[in-house]
Amino acid sequence: MRDLFRRIPPDASILLIRLRSMGDCLLLTSPLGSLKREFPGFRVSLLVEPRFRGCFEGNPDVDEVLTTARGKVATAMELFHRRFDAIVNLHGGPTSLMYACAARGPRVGMEGYQYSRLYTALIPRPEDARLHAVVNTARWFRWLGMETDELPPLRYEPHAEDAAWVRQTMGERPYVVIHPGAQMETKRWAAEGFAAVGRMFQDREKSVVLTCGPGEESVVADVARDVPNSKILLGLTIPRLGELIRGADLYVGNDSGPMHLAAAVGTPIVVPWGSSDSFRWHPWQAPHRIVQNPFDCNPCAGYRCEVADSPLCIESVTVEQVGRAADDMVRQPRSRPHVPVG
Repeated sequence: MRDLFRRIPPDASILLIRLRSMGDCLLLTSPLGSLKREFPGFRVSLLVEPRFRGCFEGNPDVDEVLTTARGKVATAMELFHRRFDAIVNLHGGPTSLMYACAARGPRVGMEGYQYSRLYTALIPRPEDARLHAVVNTARWFRWLGMETDELPPLRYEPHAEDAAWVRQTMGERPYVVIHPGAQMETKRWAAEGFAAVGRMFQDREKSVVLTCGPGEESVVADVARDVPNSKILLGLTIPRLGELIRGADLYVGNDSGPMHLAAAVGTPIVVPWGSSDSFRWHPWQAPHRIVQNPFDCNPCAGYRCEVADSPLCIESVTVEQVGRAADDMVRQPRSRPHVPVG
């Protein structure tokens, strides 16, 4: 099954299963762009959870976005009536395997996946486990036959209606977006730190916009309390959030899905970094500064701090460090170079 992409017809139907999350979906857009440039006739279908459909809206490299909105059984039955020339499970786990088995066609997974005997082929694990996530996915595609040796930036297409809403909402004054939320405490910089950075930009006559994901409203409230006249925008769709970030002078936030959205629209990024692997998950091919202090225990799984009562790594990042990085980024032009797969 190696080089499968070179054995199937030039107009083959490909199903990629990438159920979640926002960051993982957006990180897929770079290797997917390389794949479609090399095999422009491939019809690429993506299966994602409904809340992440917006990550691919308008993307010309995606021919069809399927979602699991109707539930597991209905989704599996829908796939049962479909045939694909290649089914590539980028997610792993029993649910994605169920969907891969429901559709007809050769199933490709990775060594180490659960119930690996049910796959037609298994891609070997990378020798270097700390490659960037984009490069890892590209190497999957290369094992399957992609030969392109360059990877583009992440891709997120403009959305005109949402851009018009942003212009109407924000007016002409320059602004920065601060997104203080993150799923894990070990990735979440202190609210007072984000507030101090917000006040710094207000002193420079920039508006401050605070955003968050579902369930993170209290974090935004903690920041807003110390940033007078900041604008709080909650419940934004992915396209609307993307256009808001696209129009900003700077994005400041933790290691999270919206950080990768900022990379996809090319906005300069500053990230206070905690427990995760900054080499593997840093913003891809976008101007950015990671503010991280060295700890022997980094990186870690991040579910909780294993060496202290609280996550010292993210707590050690200072306002002065983030402020200097932000100063540096707003003064630099945006650049979007291509880099080799390696």
